[in-house]
Amino acid sequence: MYIRTPFIMLAVVGGILQLGSLEGSAMNLNLACPWGDGCSPPQTPYLAFHSPQSDNLLFVSGDTIDLRCQAGLRSVALRWTLHRNMVAKPFRSGTAEALAGNRFQIALATAGLHPGFYDLKVELDTGLTNDAREPLAKRPVRGVCTFGWKAESMAVADTRPADFTAFWDEAKAKLAKIPLDAKEGPTQVFGPKAINDYNVMNACLPPDYDPDGHRAEQVESCKVDFAGPDGGRVYGWLAKPARKGKFPAMLVLPGAGFAARPRPLEHARHGYVALDIQVHGQDVDLEKYPPIQSQGEDAPPTHYYHNVHLRCLQAVNYLLSRPDVDPSRIVLVGGSQGGRLGVVVAGLDPRIQAVVSCIANSPNQPHLAWVSSCNAAKVDGMDLAAAPPMPDTPEARCFAYYDPMNYAQDIHCPVLMNGGLIDPVSPPFSVWAVYNRLGTTAKKIVAIDGHAHDWSAEFDRRAWRWLDEVLAVPLRIQQVLDVGSEPRSL
Repeated sequence: MYIRTPFIMLAVVGGILQLGSLEGSAMNLNLACPWGDGCSPPQTPYLAFHSPQSDNLLFVSGDTIDLRCQAGLRSVALRWTLHRNMVAKPFRSGTAEALAGNRFQIALATAGLHPGFYDLKVELDTGLTNDAREPLAKRPVRGVCTFGWKAESMAVADTRPADFTAFWDEAKAKLAKIPLDAKEGPTQVFGPKAINDYNVMNACLPPDYDPDGHRAEQVESCKVDFAGPDGGRVYGWLAKPARKGKFPAMLVLPGAGFAARPRPLEHARHGYVALDIQVHGQDVDLEKYPPIQSQGEDAPPTHYYHNVHLRCLQAVNYLLSRPDVDPSRIVLVGGSQGGRLGVVVAGLDPRIQAVVSCIANSPNQPHLAWVSSCNAAKVDGMDLAAAPPMPDTPEARCFAYYDPMNYAQDIHCPVLMNGGLIDPVSPPFSVWAVYNRLGTTAKKIVAIDGHAHDWSAEFDRRAWRWLDEVLAVPLRIQQVLDVGSEPRSL
């Protein structure tokens, strides 16, 4: 599934817009479509990379970076080029040292590397000719390995406007005057099999990837809507454990695109009053979604994302209005656009207690623009050691009010992030700009090497456990899981 939107600044490689295949997840993209097991490109089936120096390919010291490549084909040689992250033109090249067993070693001197991220691109020589009778000869075996060098020291431009706080305080004050006028539709109850079936067919999730995280075996769900910032309504799916009590609340923020939203049944099964919203002011289950055109790209008060951000804040207000929500345990989760919105909402609302931000899209706008300019001019960008400057355009000055990295310093709750190192949609220099700017010391980022704009089941499982610890929810609890059942220990 490919999502194209004019409102997200996507990475540009060699002048070509790069989009990944967007697989869904509970804490990641959360798409309303069937589950599939395909990986987001760029994946390299016949090439696998690792380093004996670092299991996540983040390096902080040393004169040489030692990278290894295992080929899944009979191999003759491996040629490589080294690039700044997402920049098409290389600044080094060479031939790897061949080892026995179709393995190769590449030693890269760290002298001259600026703190940040780098792409090692390789092409495997299998000894095949261009004979059309050889199927592999038609497909060059190429791969990419992205690594970080002193990533936490990466130079990032300071583009936060002087009136940033005042601008958003005024917007929040206007939002506070709008009555919620919340409404709920009919409730539907889901048991274990129904949750699994719904996840597979409608929420782009495997049937049950985290059984140890269950806090309820029956959940209930309904459609909700409440007043939005523009005179319209904000629509969402609500799901919660099917029993009485006060529960932690989870706002599930969607990835980019104008499409239906799934019920957050998996989140409810993990013990949350969960709300998945349509951030564009549309209903959550339309058969066909009209395209929405961007507007106000050079004026902060009329920028498209102004009302998107306020709809998210209104969703927090809605959750806090519910008698079944514990107001001391409000968390945000999301991936891609949802990852960026998690950073935005936590930066604007101090009531948020924790954030899981996956593959956050569009932070560090100056660097994104600089990469695009490098590729257009066909230069390698190694003459720049400092942070790229903000483009001197009305659009760039406007986007500074919406760049997720400019919200990060106001976040003081625990934050868990991840970044796919070969992600062309949310490149690591973009994601790490947020992480490095976070105002909290209770932060952690997981670098997933060989991973693009995609979901990781194991990251989600660890994120659920992380939230348990942050919210002080015991991992093993006694509760009645189903109506009429005996208490069961999880």
